[in-house]
Amino acid sequence: MITNHHLLIVDENPYVVEILVQTLSRDFTITVANTGQEAARLLIQGNRFDCVLTELNLSFFNGLELIKLIRMSRIAALTPIVILSDVLDSTTRIQCLDQGADDFLSKPFNPLEVKAKLHALLRRSEASDAVPSQLDTQSKPFWQQKSRILSMLFGNYSLSQSA
Repeated sequence: MITNHHLLIVDENPYVVEILVQTLSRDFTITVANTGQEAARLLIQGNRFDCVLTELNLSFFNGLELIKLIRMSRIAALTPIVILSDVLDSTTRIQCLDQGADDFLSKPFNPLEVKAKLHALLRRSEASDAVPSQLDTQSKPFWQQKSRILSMLFGNYSLSQSA
């Protein structure tokens, strides 16, 4: 199955990234972010992804903060998010789902299960047709509100300065 789906993989472990890229590269166009901060910058720059696969335990800008950033975006808010992590406690898993993650897979993982899960999420996402085909980006800023997350990344930097 060849698709044009664009997947963002966020993980600091090169071994995990290599396994995922080898398994998923036939079905997805893949962008890799080695840190949560790098992933956040890709999203803030306006890069669009059909799905995000992220580790929770990332230095400086963790997976939960990344979920919050994606969910507050007008453009990326409906993007499916899958957590792939070795976190064992159910409280953290529940917190991820409450914050907006669509699924949680445990490490160690079967890469074919990850692939199947991504395809299932994308099928449901496409079937709902919930994303408008054209967004009015002139009436409101890309990010509706300045948040602690953006402040952490850019300090006092204003997004309107980058346009």
